[in-house]
Amino acid sequence: MSAGRTFAALAVIAAGMLAAGLLISRAARTLHNDGLFNSTAPSLAQPSPTPAPAHRVRHRRTPRRAPAARPRRAPRRAATAPVKVVVHQRSGVKRSGGLLAFGELKFVLVAALEIATGVALIGLLLLLLVLRRARRRSSRHYELYELHLSTHDQAKPQDLEDMIESIANIIRAFPAERIRDGQPYVAMELICGQGEQGTEWSVNVRCEPSSVRALDAAISATYPDVRIGRQHSDPSRPRNGVLRVPGCVMRFRKRRSFVYPLLAAGEELASPPLEQIARAQVELGEPSIVRFQLTPTAAFFEDYARRALRRHEQRLARREHSTPRPGGLSSTLDRSEMQNAGRTQNRSLFWLETVIAADSMPACKTIAAAVQSRRGENRLHRRIMIARHRLYRRRFALALGPPIPSMRCLVSAAEVAHLLELPTARMKGVPVRRTALPRIPAPPNIRRAVRARENPPIFTDRGAPS
Repeated sequence: MSAGRTFAALAVIAAGMLAAGLLISRAARTLHNDGLFNSTAPSLAQPSPTPAPAHRVRHRRTPRRAPAARPRRAPRRAATAPVKVVVHQRSGVKRSGGLLAFGELKFVLVAALEIATGVALIGLLLLLLVLRRARRRSSRHYELYELHLSTHDQAKPQDLEDMIESIANIIRAFPAERIRDGQPYVAMELICGQGEQGTEWSVNVRCEPSSVRALDAAISATYPDVRIGRQHSDPSRPRNGVLRVPGCVMRFRKRRSFVYPLLAAGEELASPPLEQIARAQVELGEPSIVRFQLTPTAAFFEDYARRALRRHEQRLARREHSTPRPGGLSSTLDRSEMQNAGRTQNRSLFWLETVIAADSMPACKTIAAAVQSRRGENRLHRRIMIARHRLYRRRFALALGPPIPSMRCLVSAAEVAHLLELPTARMKGVPVRRTALPRIPAPPNIRRAVRARENPPIFTDRGAPS
């Protein structure tokens, strides 16, 4: 079912329910008390005489002149048909307008049946969408590509944020596609295991094969010598192998509300957090994987985050004038927290799923110490999984995140750029492959590879030689 047909069906069902609601309200206004059963009305067979009120006779000197009798108007005859009156002798209950009441009741029942049918159709459509998204979520194909690092690249903080914004725009699906098929994700995986020459550490990107070239262009704009799944002009190729079910899994989320950022002021010149994680994985001497899974949120979450920050500011302003709890915007701590929270606004938002996988719990705790070491106004907090530990072990092997993420997992592009900055060449003691040759800009008259001539050019210069 296409997106246009889905929205058209929803519009038709909503219009039908609206029309049924209007018809019911109109029918409710036409109902009268005479058309219903009235148990308090007196019986017409034996009318009760009304006793005349007793008047007190007063003696006056000048008697009052009696008013002239006015002619009594004859009652108007109803233009409609006479109303059928049924009198129950036993119970003394009157039913007036029985035929009219039956027609109105039938009309109300038909309108209620239409509303119930519309609700059932909407529920069926939502159930079909949920089943389609669940099937698409489990059948979506992802590949793992190695990120070939370089010894010459060191990105700037603003370039990192622009890179994350580009990745969000590449991965984010259109609203109709998101409703119908769900939202794909992109993940960065830090894998430490046995390679061809012993222990080896590598940075990998897990994404759909259709978006790997766009992601390569976004990353190379910030790191000119870094490539995804390739080193030169050859096409990107995924890594061979599959993930097995790990022995232990740890998941993390924010400790406080998502309004408070993970990064603190003045950390732009610090070393990337991935360097400390890499050293912990290598020194551990066991196979381990750290996964940062990023799923772009819908566009309305940005407005929701802005409203949440505004409510937090208003709460601090009210607390500033309260006597029992001093503080608020005049407090140094609250003011610095609000300044850092403002840096994360007006950025793309992601659902961040941070997972550590190893064969033992002590190994996971060692790596978790490095993951949680960098903190600002907020920090990554371990999630307790007692009954769901086996479930998320299987999900990690299938590279599946939770179907409904937590609000504590909401992060901005500024936080992701700080958290996933690539390690520099100063990182020592970590066996990682790097490209030593820098890339030199090539002039346009150099012959390109045959792969670039597969598709015809959009613009052809007439003066150029054929």
